[in-house]
Amino acid sequence: MIKKVIATGAIAGVMMSSPLVGEAALGDHTLKQGMWDKDVHQLQQTLKDKGYFHYTETTGYYGDITTASVKDFQKRNGLKVDGIAGKRTAEALLQSSLGKSNILKHGNKGYAVSGLQSELKDQGFYSYTVDGIYGPITVNAVKAFQKAKGITVDGLTGPQTIKALYGENGVRVKTEVQSSAPAQKTSAPVKAASADQKQGKTVSVEATAYTADCDGCSGITANGTNLKTNPNVKVIAVDPDVIPLNSQVYVEGYGYAVAADKGGAIQGNRIDVFYPSKQKATEWGRKNVKVTILD
Repeated sequence: MIKKVIATGAIAGVMMSSPLVGEAALGDHTLKQGMWDKDVHQLQQTLKDKGYFHYTETTGYYGDITTASVKDFQKRNGLKVDGIAGKRTAEALLQSSLGKSNILKHGNKGYAVSGLQSELKDQGFYSYTVDGIYGPITVNAVKAFQKAKGITVDGLTGPQTIKALYGENGVRVKTEVQSSAPAQKTSAPVKAASADQKQGKTVSVEATAYTADCDGCSGITANGTNLKTNPNVKVIAVDPDVIPLNSQVYVEGYGYAVAADKGGAIQGNRIDVFYPSKQKATEWGRKNVKVTILD
């Protein structure tokens, strides 16, 4: 019955202390762990485009995975490594490229150069200030690195040098110096991984659905998210003894979500998935699915 299906998603408890901010653009305000924000979607997508955020979908939730991705970007770009997407980090993410070339060379300036200098410094080849200027000192440091690695010594940071610096992660620096045109997509679609293929603990649960589109429903979840003003968020209600609150999860047949709710009817291996309409909640019905706890 509809009433029963939508009533199981309880509105209780407190999970996240950070407020929801949904109207500003990336860089207009600081993003950090625990936030659920439209700008987090943009942050994750931008990180994904540059090779730092590795999940197939953006979630809008700033959890451990997003924090680690931001830290990785900050380290590679000579920024303070704190996992917080503040103004400088946003500027680095959104800056225009250095040019159409994929090679860093004498005369280049910017965050990509800072990242190069930072990496050379970490590896013992650069001992000066990380200033984002590809001057003679940086050229000499690159040459010293190239000589030590047995590759062409030309002072240019091209694909060969990038691979030697970062190994399999070399694409990250390369992406930073590409043109602003979006990367060409491959013609073959990428098939989403199943719950069994995703990293993390997987549990089998019985899943029903709920909505905020009902009489007497406040639409405010356990973490303070307003489902009526944010109808596209992916939220599930859980038993915290089985799936910890504040966890990012992947629900078979539903996608990435956050365990943001709990309630009396959700006990043991039971979850409720949120849908913005009664029709969608009813269509979900009751089914057995696998849930992978990602962080």
